[in-house]
Amino acid sequence: MRNDTVEALIAFEGIRRTKARYQYLLDTKQWDEWASLFTEDFRWETQGGVVVEGREKFVEMTRTYIDKVSTVHQVHAPVLDLLSPTTASGIWPMFDYVELEEGAAQGYGYYHETYRLEGSEWKLTTQFLSRIRMDNVEALRAGTEVVFSPLDVMIAATRALPGLA
Repeated sequence: MRNDTVEALIAFEGIRRTKARYQYLLDTKQWDEWASLFTEDFRWETQGGVVVEGREKFVEMTRTYIDKVSTVHQVHAPVLDLLSPTTASGIWPMFDYVELEEGAAQGYGYYHETYRLEGSEWKLTTQFLSRIRMDNVEALRAGTEVVFSPLDVMIAATRALPGLA
């Protein structure tokens, strides 16, 4: 499909809106509305090989992990491709800050996503989170740089959640 048509630009704006709502609803912990951004058959995966199948399971995992902590998620200029009139893919540079009981971390990487048009709304169908770097915030504040292994952090965090061990 061509990405330089009016139809493609309209689709891209719908996808950007979905992604903006994703970040806002996630950080404000509006779980029911956040869940509405995913298809029922949504699939989430990390570079550590952790896979979560299904919208309900993914939302519950995320809620369990960050419901009671402060988070900030930001995405930046995406590369979007319209694959068909009802499907698309995107790569979003991302930054997140997560303040857990064990300490705060800030991470950098990319969301690799696919989308499907359901009715008039673009919904996420898959998301692969690739991390490039994660920093220990307390160490940065103290003037000592400590970089977490993104792979180790993601594997440890997701394996600690119920049903993923």
